Amino acid sequence: MKKMTVIIKKDLKEILHTKASYVSLGLALFVTIWLGAAIGKSIDGMVKQGMSPTDLISTIQSLIGSTTCLLAFMLMLLFWMSMNSYMVIMEKVKRSIESLLCTPLSLKQIWLGKSLAMFLPSVVLGLVFTFGGVIAINSLFIAPEVGHFVMPGAAPLVASLVVVPLIVFFLACVMTQLQFLIANIRWVGIAFMTLIFGVGFGIGPNLRMGPSSWLPVLISLGVAAALALLVAYLSSRLTKERIILSSKA
Repeated sequence: MKKMTVIIKKDLKEILHTKASYVSLGLALFVTIWLGAAIGKSIDGMVKQGMSPTDLISTIQSLIGSTTCLLAFMLMLLFWMSMNSYMVIMEKVKRSIESLLCTPLSLKQIWLGKSLAMFLPSVVLGLVFTFGGVIAINSLFIAPEVGHFVMPGAAPLVASLVVVPLIVFFLACVMTQLQFLIANIRWVGIAFMTLIFGVGFGIGPNLRMGPSSWLPVLISLGVAAALALLVAYLSSRLTKERIILSSKA
């Protein structure tokens, strides 16, 4: 683990100082504010309809649960996409991949370290913006109407704190492995977009969640499990010989 932290620290330093990282922060702030304003309008419309306090709180809790899941998924994916930056491909272009392979680190430690360098800031920033947005929505729109904060139920919290980060982690692992194995950057880009659309298709319809909507959580876990199997398959095909040949192609 100590050896792997060298890669994590090095890649984190490079990732967090790229223009893409700063752009993603601005986009995340915009998305959070835009979605918060939309939620505020929805709550204002519910109040004008004259809903009973019990129905209003129940509806708001379902709305805030769906919002939490949607924000977590969108923001973690946004940060991960901006921080992916084809790091391994760039190392192949610079001819520094051979030096990395000559270190005492195993292949698993190398791709796992690079994956964690993308995963950790994506999840931390995603959760900060997500729950910062939830608190802001409560402070500005919900508490003034119902007199207290309304937080997501158990199912949306599990999805946002556990399942979505798992999916992002396995996505990071898959993309790192594919960059090691594939020589042509165009094919890496195609694989990247295929993964994004595939995961979005699998998890997108399940982001509307009530406080006890456990079926969407299980479906999303199935998506994470499918990605984990893909990681295991690619790991078995990852060898130093294949990586060197792909870097010279």
